[in-house]
Amino acid sequence: MARTVGDATRRRKSLSLINFWRGARVDCDAQSNAAFNQKLNFRAKRRQNAEKFVPHKVKRILQRADRESYVHNGSFLEAIKPVLIIAQIFALMPVRGISSKYAEDLSFRWQSFRSYYSLIVIVLFGISSGFNAMFVILVNFDFDSVETLIFYASIFAISVAFFQLAMKWPSVVLEWQMVESQLPMLRTERERAALASHIRMIIMIAIGCSLVEHLLSMLSSLYYVNACPVMPNQPINSYLLINFSMFFHFVDYTPLLGLIGKVINVLATFAWSFNDIFVMAVSVSLAARFRQLNDHMLREARLPTSVEFWIQNRISFRNLCKLCTVVDDAISAITLLCFSNNLYFICGKILKSLQKKPSASHTAYFWFSLSYLLSRTLILSLYSASVNDESKRPLAIFQLVPRPYWCTELKRFSEEVHMDQVALTGLKLFRLTRGVVIAVAGTIVTYELILLQFNKEDKVNDCYEH
Repeated sequence: MARTVGDATRRRKSLSLINFWRGARVDCDAQSNAAFNQKLNFRAKRRQNAEKFVPHKVKRILQRADRESYVHNGSFLEAIKPVLIIAQIFALMPVRGISSKYAEDLSFRWQSFRSYYSLIVIVLFGISSGFNAMFVILVNFDFDSVETLIFYASIFAISVAFFQLAMKWPSVVLEWQMVESQLPMLRTERERAALASHIRMIIMIAIGCSLVEHLLSMLSSLYYVNACPVMPNQPINSYLLINFSMFFHFVDYTPLLGLIGKVINVLATFAWSFNDIFVMAVSVSLAARFRQLNDHMLREARLPTSVEFWIQNRISFRNLCKLCTVVDDAISAITLLCFSNNLYFICGKILKSLQKKPSASHTAYFWFSLSYLLSRTLILSLYSASVNDESKRPLAIFQLVPRPYWCTELKRFSEEVHMDQVALTGLKLFRLTRGVVIAVAGTIVTYELILLQFNKEDKVNDCYEH
């Protein structure tokens, strides 16, 4: 009995010692944890204070210096992003969220800086067109005056068309993203970057040529500033007045109005070139999506295939055809303005090629402008026709399928490709196929032969005629 009680007493003492040391250890751990957390908070504050001294641009560069910033996902939204950025610089396409990778983030709002900026520029283009029309009707009706009127009137129509497109653009891109998600995956980084690289190349070449053309135009105007200044000893004011002379025929010149006129002229010049850039970019993107599907079918055509394989590809092809229709409904007016403008100004410039030029700067500007316009129209026609070319390419792929794997679904697919006319249009008036290149060339030759019969002038524009 004594032994049992003694064991119990010793057991209670041992338990009390254990509990004591456990409590002491917990208190010690809590104190150490508190000290550790205090040290972490101190380090975090030091880091925050140090970041205050880092320049904002350097922080942004460091934040973007990760692999995801340089890996392409191959989407249309990623590829078209620089086009939309340039458009908004020149007051076109006032869409919000263009830097996002997801179509759901795109939106249009009337009450936004982009919309206000676009509307102000549209009003300025409209005012310029109105004064040019008054000059042609009331003062001087000749080829040069009508050409300037058509230029500003077409820019006004283009800016209105892009503003209307901005309202539809979020839904168009959302449809595009949904169709892209159902296409075969792009396998390599090079394939994913191909479309974005192609569009960037188009932008750089087109904007560079437009900049050179505008600089040459300014040099040709400086000839009149030096030879016959409107304001003696004021070359800048003379240049600004000549640059917007039809407007200042009705309104007294001021340096502020002259500067505004030059800004309107720059915006109009680059908006005219951007019209072609946008149609090229959309055409290249549509053709790339058809090519993506075609390359997938080509890799599997000679191999054993199932009915389900061709069913899935036919569904993807039908989705692309529907996407082409949706895109064409949205941009067909812009496409029509694009080709009609190019056709008119090509005819006008070829007609002026017979006239003598007053200076070497005029000669350089004229021939560079004509060459650039012809090249741009030709490339635009070929890019637009590539959509139709890629939509017909499956017919050649189907011929590679071995006879044992030919099925009813493949036959139905072949008939659909053969019967469908997939192409962009100019307001449903004409389809952009390979034949449009020959049609445009034939139209230019026809109109030139007619215009040359009425053109008897072969003289240099003097100061008064300018």
